[in-house]
Amino acid sequence: MCWLGILAALCAFPIVYFDRSWLLQAAGLSAEQAQQQWLFPHFSLGLLGIVVLLSIGLVFLRHLQRFVRAVRGGHLFAHGHALRLRRMAWLMLAMELLSIAIGLHASWMGPAFAWMEVGGGMSITGLIAVLMLFVMARVFEAGAAMREDLDGVV
Repeated sequence: MCWLGILAALCAFPIVYFDRSWLLQAAGLSAEQAQQQWLFPHFSLGLLGIVVLLSIGLVFLRHLQRFVRAVRGGHLFAHGHALRLRRMAWLMLAMELLSIAIGLHASWMGPAFAWMEVGGGMSITGLIAVLMLFVMARVFEAGAAMREDLDGVV
């Protein structure tokens, strides 16, 4: 699904660049007003933010898939799992912060661009997920250290 969103956002750039009438109608502005408010660059910046957000989400899902596959392999506590969980936490935090920035940008552009918010703003569940991922990374790190100690004893 992320690929479709990225593709749609990337296709919107040339469509709006060559035919700005859709953008002007959505904003309810004349061409002169849009020129003064730098409407197209702001719209492009919002679309670029959405593309980056979806790309980070795609990388996050890729890490999640690799994590599930590695855990299914049998070695539950390994340092690689802790590292992957920490990366996933940073990616999730980046997505939350970028979502806030896109939401602020879309609300600044006006009500015609409310669709650009992509969840728009801070999500308490997203922040809890970030904290949980950091905690899980620490737990997996401690488990991997305990496993190494146990292997050294035996």
